[in-house]
Amino acid sequence: MNPSLLVVVQRYGDVPGGAEAHARSVVQRLAPHFAIEVATTNSTDYLSWRGDLTAGLDRVDGVTVRRFPVERPRAWNFKLYERRAFRSRHTLEDERAFIDAQGPYAPELLDFLFKRGRDYDHVLFFTYIYYPTVLGLPLVPERAVLVPTAHEESAIGLAAYKPVFHAPRAIAYNTEEERRMVWRRFRNERVSNEIVGVGIDVPAERNATRFREKHGITGPYLLYVGRIGVSKGSRELFANYERWRASDPAHDVSLVLIGDAETRVPKTSGIVHLGRLGEQDKWDALAGCAAFVMPSLLESLSLVTLEAWAAGRPVIVDAHSPVLAGMARRAGAGLAYHGPAEFAEICELLIDDPALADRLGRSGADFVARTYTWPRVVDSYLDLFAEVRARLH
Repeated sequence: MNPSLLVVVQRYGDVPGGAEAHARSVVQRLAPHFAIEVATTNSTDYLSWRGDLTAGLDRVDGVTVRRFPVERPRAWNFKLYERRAFRSRHTLEDERAFIDAQGPYAPELLDFLFKRGRDYDHVLFFTYIYYPTVLGLPLVPERAVLVPTAHEESAIGLAAYKPVFHAPRAIAYNTEEERRMVWRRFRNERVSNEIVGVGIDVPAERNATRFREKHGITGPYLLYVGRIGVSKGSRELFANYERWRASDPAHDVSLVLIGDAETRVPKTSGIVHLGRLGEQDKWDALAGCAAFVMPSLLESLSLVTLEAWAAGRPVIVDAHSPVLAGMARRAGAGLAYHGPAEFAEICELLIDDPALADRLGRSGADFVARTYTWPRVVDSYLDLFAEVRARLH
């Protein structure tokens, strides 16, 4: 009989979100090896935590999903709690109030972990920052494995998060850069760990012409895929792109955006927002782009950056993102900019020299094939969980 595994994550199913998509893909790949269940909330919206799904038992991809009710939405004055918690002189009570206000506030999920958590051989927690992990992991530390998806942000400096990084039996990091940052902050090198990451599934067929014809895209284009919002660096991306285009109108290069907009997308000439698209459309778009742009600073790993590399395309990243700039350097597959002028120079370089763009893209594809493959990821999880079981008995 396969050992049992409970996966705890704030949202689960058909929701846009890096950590949540990551969790679902890991569950799918581990399903043959474990008797898996998922514990999550009945919400799909991380900004409001509205209970838009039915609480209770559900099934996703053939896996039992326990949805616990979010008892109150994210506080309307959440920013007030955030400011209090991030002040230099604040109390632990301020931090706890921030975690509750941030949500998803689901006490029944904690009750379940307290009463039933030890019925599972292992409990895998995704994302360090949210209520289910920060308050749930200390209830089952001896069988917990954490996928922190951590990056430099104000919250990670709070004392309330220290136990989350010291208590688990093991930690599955996404990148070398993430692990170094966590070690520097928490001095938790003694916690058993592995750089596990995630595997990238590349469809056999990717057709750039089909994408162009379907969406009326002509000429070269830069591509962004993901949530379009302030925290993703979208405003800076728009400003950099508009400035570049205005400085040299001869460069007729579009900026194509795929994903949900949480902030206003300018109606500027050249910016094309296609909304949320299916997987095949996304891969067709990746195949045809001159370069993939990822302006976000707050990443522990960017799945879509790995997908761009897997599709053989170069990436343009912000040099102030330690993870993305570090990965682009290690992969030899992207260029990092320090400001609008360098952004423009890099765009010009990759548009004017397609052979260089192709060379960087091939280097990225090689990097993904070496590092981010499902067989290696699954083996790493099997090793971590075997170690947890060995120390339990």
